[in-house]
Amino acid sequence: MMFYVPIYGAILYKYRDGGVSALCRAILWLILPVFITSRIPSLGVAVIMMVSMLIELTVAVWKGWFQLPVKKTIIGVWLFFAAVPAILLTVKYAFHMLETYQEARIRSYFTASGDANYMTSMLRKFNENILLWGNSGKDVVGGLPEFNQDYIFSYILNSYGLLAGIFVAVLLASLVVFLFGASVRQKNELGMVMGFGCGMIILLNVFLNFAGIFGWIPLTTTFLPFLSVGRNNILLCYALVGIILSIYRYKDVYPKKFKASQVSLQKTITLNLNM
Repeated sequence: MMFYVPIYGAILYKYRDGGVSALCRAILWLILPVFITSRIPSLGVAVIMMVSMLIELTVAVWKGWFQLPVKKTIIGVWLFFAAVPAILLTVKYAFHMLETYQEARIRSYFTASGDANYMTSMLRKFNENILLWGNSGKDVVGGLPEFNQDYIFSYILNSYGLLAGIFVAVLLASLVVFLFGASVRQKNELGMVMGFGCGMIILLNVFLNFAGIFGWIPLTTTFLPFLSVGRNNILLCYALVGIILSIYRYKDVYPKKFKASQVSLQKTITLNLNM
């Protein structure tokens, strides 16, 4: 489902120069896959998809793809997608329309108790008294199920020390900075929007994984890019980075607003000036 995010950039490009109706259709193309993903159910993936596509839509509006007031449109879209999910979640929780385990997770997060809070409590214990370098002596392999997937960063901290964790965090941060930097430097606006979507998937997985491990948010389905075990995770990461590298390769391609005659004239003027 996350591969839909870069495709959404092309969908937005299709509605370029449209008005309110084009924006509404673009929003519907955002809501549909998020709804399907949430019904799988995979709420964490649905949230990552929604935020990533919202960033793409924001960039598209900011670049003037829609014939609408830029600031008002961006504020209105974000308010809509912040308010509607919150209201729906509250209503579903109040009328017991959520799955039992989902309600338990919500209660455990606010009360810091219950079975659903067990893993968060375990992770917090494993994150205590981490050595600067070397093994902490804690049984991470036996204490954390599938330690090499969702909880791989906790394993790194306890097995190799705080410095190793900082090194991994810096590497991932550098990767994210490169991905967004490559997207920002695009003259091709379609490539820019698609690049932002791909970068957001990597960034949100890193952020949500760290936030879950340190107990800042309820645990959800995430992975640490290029480190967590999982064929689908690795395939997704390489494909997303491959898309951005492909976009970066053609960063000097002229945007759509330039006509071929204008490009030819510009080259002729440049050549004459150089001579």
